[in-house]
Amino acid sequence: MESNLNILEAKVLEAIQVIKQLRQENNGLREQCADLTSRCTELEERNARMTSELEEVGQRAGALEVYEEKRKEVEAKVGGLLEQLEALG
Repeated sequence: MESNLNILEAKVLEAIQVIKQLRQENNGLREQCADLTSRCTELEERNARMTSELEEVGQRAGALEVYEEKRKEVEAKVGGLLEQLEALG
């Protein structure tokens, strides 16, 4: 009977050690989870800012294309007018 008590006591002590270890691991995982959640939030905010900036760049690029087309039209008209002037001169 005493040997059974010794075996039981050893198993209980072992279980206590395992529980302590698991609690420590759990706390570490909670901290890691909190850190990852914070990082995820930061990355989502950064993604939103970059998406907004990308949309602005796209709009500017569109406006630039319009101006470039107008510049080409003006250049072509000026070139034609210069040719006409040269033909007159």
